[in-house]
Amino acid sequence: ATVFTQAPASFTMALTGDSIITRRISVFTEPEHTRLFDLIRGADAAFTNLEMLFHDYEPYAMNESGGTYMRAEPSLLKDLVWAGFDMVSRANNHTGDYGAEGMRLTTRHVAEAGLVQAGVGEDLPAAREAAFLDTAKGRVAMISVASTFPDHSRAGRPRNGVRGRPGPNPLRFTTTYVVPRERLEALRALQAELTGRPAAPGDTLNFFQRRFVVGPKAEVRTEPHPEDLAEIAAVVKNASRLADYTLVTIHAHEGIPQNRAVPAQFLVTFARAMVDAGADLFVGHGPHVLRGVEMYKGKPIMY
Repeated sequence: ATVFTQAPASFTMALTGDSIITRRISVFTEPEHTRLFDLIRGADAAFTNLEMLFHDYEPYAMNESGGTYMRAEPSLLKDLVWAGFDMVSRANNHTGDYGAEGMRLTTRHVAEAGLVQAGVGEDLPAAREAAFLDTAKGRVAMISVASTFPDHSRAGRPRNGVRGRPGPNPLRFTTTYVVPRERLEALRALQAELTGRPAAPGDTLNFFQRRFVVGPKAEVRTEPHPEDLAEIAAVVKNASRLADYTLVTIHAHEGIPQNRAVPAQFLVTFARAMVDAGADLFVGHGPHVLRGVEMYKGKPIMY
């Protein structure tokens, strides 16, 4: 739990990772089980990433899923309410498993259960928007983002009278591979050999849809998409003016190549930018491993 102190009272949030439930959780009575949910219920606000779709198989499964096809009976949402949750993030790699209809049905069932939800919409501006939870001790804004998703599922903006694409709120990123000069030249020679065309000289090379640049040592650099970062930061800035506490949450599997428990650099850049924009708390989920906590400008970033 994270405690914010804001005169005259304290405010407590219970924060969890991915909720992937296919069976009821309210039927068990073991003390270890009930103590966990007593903790969640005792918080002023409780959050989880809802990594499930809820429908009765009305929609078709898409050709590409977020790793598998996540679906459960809509009645299981009652168990999340029983557990004490108030807010759920919807942007993740399974949002589009059953297409736009699966997303819409889940949105309807989540709303009927009384849970505040963010991170999906009928187009990109709607998916970007914050959702708000009102409590006796203050108002919480939640902005839900995903950097891990099949590209077909991400929300798109309307253009020239054409409807936008329904889906989750995306944070795209770029990856650059840094290699010493001799390695780059070896790749350049290999490209010419495989394609029969000489590659242009210079400090950069595009090879097998990867961007390589010259550097002192081999490493992988990642950066958030500047337009996505700016648009999400604008939402955070506006939401923070309307709420006492602003939560930004991201579903991100990406880590450094050597260690999945260490967040990719673009996530660090993004998290700090969200605090700069007005977030009081940044929460990550998705890799299914523990990651570190950073205090940045007095605000907790839980990668």
